[in-house]
Amino acid sequence: MHSLLILASLLATPLPEATQEAAPLIPERPQLMKGEIARLDPYGGWRDDSRRAPDLLALLGEQNRWTDQQLAAQKPLETTLQGEWQARERGEPVPEEWLSAAGSQWRMAADGSLWQRSDANATPRQRLAPRQPAEGYYELAAWSLHPDGRLLALAEDNRGDRDYRITLLDLASGETLATLAHRASDLLWSLDGKTLYTIANERRTLRPWQLWAWQAGKEALVHQEADPAWLLSLYRTTDNRHLVLQSNNHDSSEQYLLDKGGPTLLRAREHGLEYYLDTQGDRVLVKSNRDGAMGLYQAPSLASLATAPWQPLWSGEGREIEKWRLFARYTVLQYRKAGDDWLDVLDADGRLTHSLALTEGAGTAWIQGAHDPASQQILIRRQGMAEAPHQRWLDLASGQWQAADKPVANPLYQSERRWVVGKDGVKVPVSLVWRKDIHSPKALLLYGYGAYGTPMRPYYQPQVLSLLDRGFVYAIAHVRGGGLLGEAWYKEGRGQQKQHSVDDFLVVADSLARDPAIDPARLFAMGGSAGGLLVAAALNQAPTRFAGAVLQVPFVDLLGTMQDPELPLTRQEYGEWGNPAIPADHAAMARLSPYDNLHPAPYPPLYVTAGLHDSQVPYWEPLKWLARLRAHSTGAGPYLLHTELDGGHLASAGTAQQKAAREYAFLLSLAGVRH
Repeated sequence: MHSLLILASLLATPLPEATQEAAPLIPERPQLMKGEIARLDPYGGWRDDSRRAPDLLALLGEQNRWTDQQLAAQKPLETTLQGEWQARERGEPVPEEWLSAAGSQWRMAADGSLWQRSDANATPRQRLAPRQPAEGYYELAAWSLHPDGRLLALAEDNRGDRDYRITLLDLASGETLATLAHRASDLLWSLDGKTLYTIANERRTLRPWQLWAWQAGKEALVHQEADPAWLLSLYRTTDNRHLVLQSNNHDSSEQYLLDKGGPTLLRAREHGLEYYLDTQGDRVLVKSNRDGAMGLYQAPSLASLATAPWQPLWSGEGREIEKWRLFARYTVLQYRKAGDDWLDVLDADGRLTHSLALTEGAGTAWIQGAHDPASQQILIRRQGMAEAPHQRWLDLASGQWQAADKPVANPLYQSERRWVVGKDGVKVPVSLVWRKDIHSPKALLLYGYGAYGTPMRPYYQPQVLSLLDRGFVYAIAHVRGGGLLGEAWYKEGRGQQKQHSVDDFLVVADSLARDPAIDPARLFAMGGSAGGLLVAAALNQAPTRFAGAVLQVPFVDLLGTMQDPELPLTRQEYGEWGNPAIPADHAAMARLSPYDNLHPAPYPPLYVTAGLHDSQVPYWEPLKWLARLRAHSTGAGPYLLHTELDGGHLASAGTAQQKAAREYAFLLSLAGVRH
C-alpha cells in the first residue's frame, strides 16, 4: 500500500504546468537555543521579533513569488471555485443583533461602521463610516457604547497580531478622545458611565495582565495579575447589574466585582478550581468544576460566594456544558453528550422542565446570539455537513418549537458519523460528507485539529461542496485532544498524552483508505495552527500515508516555543503542551515536535501558510520547518510557503475566500482535477 502511495504521489506532482526550477534556498542560520536542554537550531537565526529586517523580508518575498509561479497554472481553477462559492446556497443568514441603549437601537458592522435606528421598523442611519482600509488586514474585535450613546469605544487590529488599539470616539463631533495601545479586546463602561475599563497586554508576551480605568482623559492602573500563567478578562452579568473581572489559567479561575470601581475579590483562587458566575435579579448562578465535572450551582448571594454552600442545580457528569443563558424565569443549558448537542431548560427554582436533543450524528446546533432576559423564547441555530444553516425559536414554557423544523439538506450529498477503532482500542469519531451520485473511487481530504478541548463541529461549508462535486470525500477526524467527547477525551490527547492525537489521526486515515469507495492513493490532509502540529507530526510518522497536505499557520516548533517563556502563550499553555522543565514533559515534546523529528523520507507535496505578524504561531515556525523539510525530503515536492506580509493568525474577511481557493485548488490539482 505504501509503495502505491509513493508512486501516486510522484505521478501527481509536481503540478504539470508549474515550472521545474528548484525552490529558492532558505539558507541555514544556526543559533543556539536556550532552554532546559540547549540545542543548536540550524534555522533559528531567521527569527526577527521586529519583523522588519530587510534580508528577512526579501527572503519571504522571494518565497512568495516562487510559490505564485508554481501555482500560476491553477489560477483559472481558483477563479472558478470562488465563483461557485459566491453562487452557493448559504442557508438562513444569522439574524442581525441590535443593542438597545440610550433610547435607540445600535448595530456595529464588521467593517467598523455604526448604525442607529429608533426601533425595529425604522430605517437605520449610519453614525460612523466604515473603518476597514481598502487593502491590508483589519479586525474589529469589540465595541462598547456609552450608556448615553454619545461615546463609542472600539478595539481594532490592523496587523493581525491581536495586540489591539482602543479608540474612544465622540459620535457627535467625530473627535478621537483617546487612543490606547497594546490592549486586549475587552471593553466595559462602569455602571455610572464615568469610566471605561480596558485590559493592557504585556509587551512581549501579549498576556492580558493589567486592568486600566480611563476617566475624563486620564488613565489609572486598577489591578495587575502577577502570575505569568494567568490572564485577565472582563464581562458584564446578564442583568447588567455587575461588572466582573476574571483571572484564570488553563484549569483555575478567580473573580472580582468592579461595581464600586476597585476590584472586590469574590472567591480566592484554588488550584484546579474553576468558577464563573452570572446573575439575574436575586439569582446568583455559578458554573464550576467544584465536584469534578463542570456543573451549575446556585449561590445564596455574591457576598457569600466564598463562605456559604452552593446548591447543585445541574451535574455535568457524562456531558459537557458549552453555553448557558439566564432568563427571568428560566436557565437554559446547551451541552454535548456522546458527541451530540442537547438543550436543558430549568425553571427559576432550578428544576429540569425540558430536555431536548438538538442533533444526532454529523450535525451541530447551538444557542444563537444574545437574548432578552425577559423573553420566554430562545433561538437555536442548526446545520450539518450537507445541511445549510437554519434556525428556529423554542418556547421555554412549553418546550415546543414555535415552527416545524425545516432542514435544508441538499439531496445530492450524504453525511454521517463513523467510529473507527483506534490504536489502543479507543473508538474515534469521524464526520464525513460526500456526493451520492459519484461512484468511482473518491479522493479524500482529512481535516484534524485536536487541541485545547475544542470540538471541531461538522459545519456546513459551501467551499467543501466544490470538493465533493469533483469527486472528493471530506472528513473530520475528532481525535483525542479535541473536545467532541468531553473533558476526558481532551485530557487523553494533551501534554504527555499528545501522541494519542497523532495515533487517532493516522488510524482514521488508514481506516478510510480501506473503504472501497475511497481511492487510497489520493488521501490528503489539512490542519491549521495546533492542527498543523497534528498533521506535521503525522507526516513525520507516516510520510507516505498522504498524497499531499495543506498546513495553515502550523504550530510546528513545539519544543522551541515551549522553551521560550517570553513568547506569547508559552507560560499560559504548559498545561496544554507540557513544561520543558519537567523531564517527562520535555521527553514527550522532543519525541513529537514536528520540527525536531524531520528525517530523510519522501514527504508529499505541501502548501504551507504563515502570517508575518502572527502572535500565536510566529512566522519563523512555518519558515524553519519548511526549510528543514526541504533539506531532508527525498520526495519530489513541491514544498510551497506563502507568508502573508500584512496579516497574522487569521485571514482577514477580504482575503479569506481567495486563500481558501488557493488551498483547495492545490489539493484538487494534486488529485488530477484541473477544472
